[in-house]
Amino acid sequence: MRDPRRIDEILVLIKEIWMRDPDLRFNQLLYILQSSYSKSHGEWGRVEETDTSGLTRVGFELFNLEDTVFLNHLHKVASKPEKY
Repeated sequence: MRDPRRIDEILVLIKEIWMRDPDLRFNQLLYILQSSYSKSHGEWGRVEETDTSGLTRVGFELFNLEDTVFLNHLHKVASKPEKY
């Protein structure tokens, strides 16, 4: 079983990071954090698709990423002086 204490730790870090740019909407913040994780791990989880009109959409499939791994990333983001 995963340690339920991770939930509070994750939420505290997300709040700390979000307060650097409180005009962001929640899902914008999540997208940015997923993108920064993917970029720092060789584009891991990046999903790209092009629709019939030629528009390319980018998303991140981090469904199988363990919380402890993403928590480490949040700690790194929170420890840097820049926004993300």
